[in-house]
Amino acid sequence: MAQLAVSVNGMAFANPVLPAAGPNVRSGALLQAAVDGGAGGVVTKTVSVHPAVDPRPTLAKHAGGGLFNCETWSESPVEEMLEAYRAVKARGVPLICSLGYRPEELRVLGPLLEREVRPDALEFSVHYVGKSLEPLLEVARALRESVSLPIWMKLSPSIGDVEELVQAAAPLVDGFVAINSVGPALDFNPAAPRPRLGSSWGQGWLSGPPILPLALAFVFRVAQAQPKPVVGVGGIASGEDAAKFLMAGASLVQVCTAALQGGPGTYGRIARELDGWLDRHGYASVSDLQGRYAAALEARRP
Repeated sequence: MAQLAVSVNGMAFANPVLPAAGPNVRSGALLQAAVDGGAGGVVTKTVSVHPAVDPRPTLAKHAGGGLFNCETWSESPVEEMLEAYRAVKARGVPLICSLGYRPEELRVLGPLLEREVRPDALEFSVHYVGKSLEPLLEVARALRESVSLPIWMKLSPSIGDVEELVQAAAPLVDGFVAINSVGPALDFNPAAPRPRLGSSWGQGWLSGPPILPLALAFVFRVAQAQPKPVVGVGGIASGEDAAKFLMAGASLVQVCTAALQGGPGTYGRIARELDGWLDRHGYASVSDLQGRYAAALEARRP
């Protein structure tokens, strides 16, 4: 068997497969189920200062195994989730709490979580902050100035010059997560045209296998542009998918859509499949796989 254990920012993960921040980890029960299901660490659904009020329905299937969603952040107040976070931390797996979005919100949430839970790291999303460089950096600065924990910046696929952003943000953060869901996106049945989601015009965010190539490209670009660890997320549904992201430069991967469709045991299944893939292809560990795609490109150069 290959060595699946990895260390990132001083955190020891039994395997590199984590849940992504989303409806798959929206409750304390689902956070516990992720641990029971074999996740190497746990990322929580994003909380903000005020609970979200999401329109219904919030999820719809998409051809190709993907999902549309119009969810925003957690509908539970952060104060109600603190005990659930503590319970996960007591299980002995790395706990990464996700929070958002604006600087003034992170200055409140970061210290609260550090004081009340002491998670192993914080992940912050810039999904609703915009695309301009300075507002995105201001969010990173606000959290960096507020906590002593490792912090990960989760990137939106709508960001234009991702290399410029990550190079500027690298001194402020300890890692990057790429990518969030893609959108806005729209789909409906032309024989009976009506919105499939409860959003204002039926729009949503696309996740799952249809976005995997885009996410893979983002991970490669981020890994090549700066030295901090990268966490790959977007369409991962198998051990082979995870291997691609690790080869592209990721240190860890996160899973949402596949877990919503297959249940919390999906994390452990993907980790076992990755283990088998490593064995079949002659890799002794996850670290032996990391960055292989860049090495292959270099070998092609004259």
